[in-house]
Formats: sequence, C-alpha cells, structure tokens
Amino acid sequence: MSEAAAPIELAPKRRSRASGALRGVRVGGRWAHLVLALAVVAGVFVQVYLIGAYIFGAGQRALDAHKQAGWTVHGFELLVFVAALVAWLPWVDLVLSLLLAVIGTAQVALANEHRWVGGLHPVLALVVVGLATLLVLRRRRNARATRPLRGRLGRRARFRRR
Repeated sequence: MSEAAAPIELAPKRRSRASGALRGVRVGGRWAHLVLALAVVAGVFVQVYLIGAYIFGAGQRALDAHKQAGWTVHGFELLVFVAALVAWLPWVDLVLSLLLAVIGTAQVALANEHRWVGGLHPVLALVVVGLATLLVLRRRRNARATRPLRGRLGRRARFRRR
C-alpha cells in the first residue's frame, strides 16, 4: 500500500516593504482627500459669511479676509485633485476632483470682473461647494462599502446569529 504524498502548503507571499509603503501612501491620500474636501465646504461657508459681513458694513477688513480665505480655499481645491491622484481614487472621483480644481480656478479668475460676468463668481461658488460636498459623500459611501461585513452589520445582527 503506497501513500500519496501530501501537497506541501506554502506560506502566503509576503508583501514587500515597497508595496506596503505604497498602500500607506494611498490610504493617507484618501484621508487627505476627504479632509481637504471638507475644508473646501467649510471654507466656502466662511467666505459667504465674510462677504455678507462686508456688504452689511463690517468694513474693508472683512473684504480682505474674504479674499485671503478665497486664496486658501482655492489652494485646498487644487490639493484635493493632487490627493485624488496620490490616493489613486476611482476615475469618477478623479474627474470630480479635477472639475473642482478647474471650476475653482475659473471662480477665482472671475472675482475681479464687473457687472454680469462678475455675477458668475458667486454662482460658481455654489458649484464648488456642491462638488466638494459630492466628493465627501462619495468618499464616505466608499469607506462604508469597503469595511468588513462584520463591522457593517452592527449590534442587532450579532444578536440574531444565536
């Protein structure tokens, strides 16, 4: 009676340090993308407050603060796109991040225009806050979808298993 040789179990392949580091960079990029998109949303609301304060008589300092906040938010808009590239997000998120940067740049360019063309500046601010909010919502939905099943079931599901 001959015994068949048992198959040899090989240990799972170990990831190289480079691939682990790349994964860490991408995870960090995802978090940066979320935080920067949230900062854009919050920054636009701050800008609306500041320009409203200027219109209702707060003085030149409110307008200067509005301009400075605008440049800061524009920097965040550009960094959202860079973070999307670093995180290697799905193409829809990449395109939305690029649109945010392009429309934000157009919005900043229209800040010094007058009359009818200048009126597009606040309209594009609404588009910017809408795009940034959409990116935040997509990021949160994608984060929920990638969590392990056990974490998504919650307490009730654990009690039902008995």
